[in-house]
Formats: sequence, C-alpha cells, structure tokens
Amino acid sequence: MLFTSFLIFLVFSTFPNESLRLIGLKNSHSIIVNRLGTLTIIFTLIMLIISTDIVALSPGITLYNNWFSLTPTNLPIIYLILSLVIILLIYTTSNQRYDLKSPYYLLLLLANIIGLLLFPLVNDLLSLYVVIELQSYSLYLLTGLHNRSYNASRASLLYFLMGGIASTIILISSYFIYALTGTTNISDIMIFYSYSNAYDYFDILLIALLFKMGMAPLHRWSIAVYNYAPTYITAYISIVAKLSIVSWIFSNASLFHHHILIIFFYLSLFIAAYKPLFQVNIKTILAYSGLLNFGYILLTIISYDSSLYIYLIQYVLTHLILFLGILSASEYINNPISKWSPLLYIHQLKLPNLTLALCLILALFSLIGIPPLPGFYAKYYILSAALQDNYIIETITIVICSVIATYYYANIIKVLMTSKTNKVVNYINPSLAYTIALSTTLLISFFIYLPAISEGLYLITI
Repeated sequence: MLFTSFLIFLVFSTFPNESLRLIGLKNSHSIIVNRLGTLTIIFTLIMLIISTDIVALSPGITLYNNWFSLTPTNLPIIYLILSLVIILLIYTTSNQRYDLKSPYYLLLLLANIIGLLLFPLVNDLLSLYVVIELQSYSLYLLTGLHNRSYNASRASLLYFLMGGIASTIILISSYFIYALTGTTNISDIMIFYSYSNAYDYFDILLIALLFKMGMAPLHRWSIAVYNYAPTYITAYISIVAKLSIVSWIFSNASLFHHHILIIFFYLSLFIAAYKPLFQVNIKTILAYSGLLNFGYILLTIISYDSSLYIYLIQYVLTHLILFLGILSASEYINNPISKWSPLLYIHQLKLPNLTLALCLILALFSLIGIPPLPGFYAKYYILSAALQDNYIIETITIVICSVIATYYYANIIKVLMTSKTNKVVNYINPSLAYTIALSTTLLISFFIYLPAISEGLYLITI
C-alpha cells in the first residue's frame, strides 16, 4: 500500500502548478499532500493491526522466497515506527511560523518508510543491502532537501560520504560470508555455524551497522549531521532511522559476538556522559543524549531481554516531546539563529509559555529516570535483566555514566524553570499543541498501561 501511494504521489507531483491552480489546489504540494500522506500511513497502520496477530504469528512466517521473515520479535517495532512517523508528520500538515515546505518531502518520506519497515524483516544479505540503501539514500536526500541552507547541504554530503563507507563495509562482509557458506540467506547460514567462520564476518557487518547508527567511537559524523540539518529533519533521523537497525540487530543477536557490542557499549557511555558537559548547543546535547540511550539498548541486545521494547517506547516518547517542544518554542524566537533552526542554544529555552516548559521538563525528568515516569521503569528493567545475567560491571558503569549525564539534563531544566507565562504570547499551532499534550499524557500515565505491555511482551517471547 505504501508503494502504491508513493507511485500515486510521484505522478501527482509532476503536475504543473498552473494545472493545480485551475482545480483549486494551489498549495497541494505542501500541506494538502502531507495530510493525504499522513492519512495513508494511518490507514496502513490500521490495516496492519487488524490483519496480524502477534501471538498467533509465533514462531513467524517467511515472505518472498525467504528474503524476509515476519516474527513476533520485529512486528512491534513496525507498529512503533509507523506510529512515530504519523506523529512527526503532523508538524508538516499545518502552517508554522518558520515553514519549510517542499513538494518532495512526502515522496522521500514514503520511500524511507518502505525501507524502515522492511529492514527489521530482512533474512537475506542481498535484501539487507538493497533495503538499507533504500533507507539511507532517502535520508541523504531528506537531510539536504532544503538546498538553500548551507548547513543542510553540508549535512547531506557528510551523511552520504559516511553512509557510503558503511555500505562498502557491508558489501565486503557479505562477500566473505557468501564465499565461505555459498549462500546469502541468513537462515541457511546458521546451518554452517558449527563448521565455518562466517560469524567473524558478521562482526564486520555489525560494525558497519553501528557506524550507520552513529555509535561511539564512530559517532562524530552523526553529531555534525544532527547539528547541521534543519530541526525537524534532525528529529526524524535521530529517532526513526535507528529503530529499524536496532530491531534487526536484536532479532539476529545470535549472529554476532558480544565483545563487539560491549566495546561500543562502553565507549558510547563514556563519551555520551562526558562530552555534553561542555556543550551549549541544544541539538548537540540531544545527539549525545541519544548516544547514551542507545548504550542502554546495546545492553538489552547483549542480554537479549525484552526490556528493549519498553526502553524504545520511552525513548520515542521523551524525544518526541523534546523535539516537538523545540519546534514549538521556535514560535517565540524573535531573532532566530536561522530559518532552518531558529532555536539553537540552551539559553533560548527560557520560554514565555510555562505549559510548554513543563512538558519539556517532564521529558527530561524521564531521561534522568525519575519515577513514575517511563524512563525509570525502562532503566529498572534493563538493569535488572543485566544483573540476572551477571553483567555486574556493565550495570555499575551505566549507573555511574547516567549520574554524570544528569548534570547536563539538570542544566537544561534550570533554564526551563525560569520560564513564565506572559500575557501576550504567540500561540502554538493547535495540531502541534495537541500532539505534545497527547505525548505528555502518555508519558505521565505510562505506569498505568505498563503491566499490559509487560504481559504482551511475555506472551510474544515464550
């Protein structure tokens, strides 16, 4: 359905503006098209939920000659990705103060969503390369979509160069795996586990995927890309783009040696806890915060625990509120740094809207791990599972790094605490305000539906 929608919008985007004016769709390349695209993705999510049963799906089914495998492990991530994209798209379905409309935004987004949804299902090295390139090339174009911005063009070119290096490493590792096993199908490769060294080359593949995710020590390019890209593009690539890769690594964790993950785990934690202490750029701090959060996620992959899903839910909720809150705060910036990123520094978070400031503070409290917010429960489950598997040093390290990271979260909270509501302020767009309000409500009430989530995760993992 998404592919059909992509073709329809592709044809529709070729209509000349004069023809569109005749039928009263002068702005169809911006708001109307984005609204139609959002409705398409919503309908896709509804159809997916109705047509699939996660519990009955166990142990899974193969698709397209075993190129893809749909299992209870990767299906929840597909639900989460579609829900996340729908919420992020709401920003482009209405007029904002700093509008960044583009007729090609939805086309690139649909192409990227197809790659995002297929990647967790990949069960063949050939399809892995094709799907990850579909996902990556659409992200390169999305990053540089606003080519009048010098920084956006820099970000797109840097993203392309670094992604090309990672793709080359994926191809090299796939070649050696095929040379050793004579097949590219992952299910068949597992049969060769007892008498081949293919798993050593899967470690090279893992490094390439972690490189694409921007995990330390291969992270500097991702920090630059997040900083240079327009804010709403930064929100998309920092939240959505990593989820599908994490899901595939988690689903195929038995293919990799854990010592690679442990090395990236330690380096990501140390760098993410130390570097932001000297930063005043809000997007740079959030990029390092994401690096710290994915350190937790690497620990769930190492221990292969279902707490991964709980942590991904809280990660999505908190970063949605933070990025949408930053986009909303741009409404109050009289002297923007640039059209592409009006709000850039921490001191600009002194907002004239106390309600918005409180939403951002709650999201930061969740990242710190203050109960009863979801960050506390997610970290608790991860650390409990790690201790049960005797990852004691890793648990102590992650607690120490989280305590250090609390300082730069608290620094942002201190600035937000000085906010106060003025009598005359600009109003946030209603759709964006409702989205932030809904996300904050889910954040606060997370402990209410946590037992149902835990029960569901238990059913799909037994």
